[in-house]
Amino acid sequence: MYKTTIEDLTHKDGIFEVKVGYFPEDLHPEDLFDNSLNPETDKPYFDTDEMARRIDLDLDAWFGCWVTYHYQGHEVGSSTLGGLYYENEFAEDVIEKEFKENGCFLQDIIHEARAQAKASVQVLYKNLERDIQGAVCQ
Repeated sequence: MYKTTIEDLTHKDGIFEVKVGYFPEDLHPEDLFDNSLNPETDKPYFDTDEMARRIDLDLDAWFGCWVTYHYQGHEVGSSTLGGLYYENEFAEDVIEKEFKENGCFLQDIIHEARAQAKASVQVLYKNLERDIQGAVCQ
């Protein structure tokens, strides 16, 4: 999968290095948006063919966002959210705006990646402590 890291958003969170980025969404919008007819307007709720056309022309952003947590160069936590569609925007601009404004979707995946990183490091620490203790006793 093609992934882009937004270098300006790489930062520290305690002992962790945090990286943020995006990837192009490979689903057709009709897989995630309701294109059935609205009985009140006789038009689709979402014109997914028009959305796809605009995405193909790079007029609209259609992407997934990812966050990874690293400890001493090792990835210990991650989270992603796909199916993000923004009219007249670019993925990187949307994510940078979310980051600066503590936007909802980005904060959610940062929180998930952080929780996974903390849990992973705690399990690793317990296992290392046990394994080192066992090796010393042998």
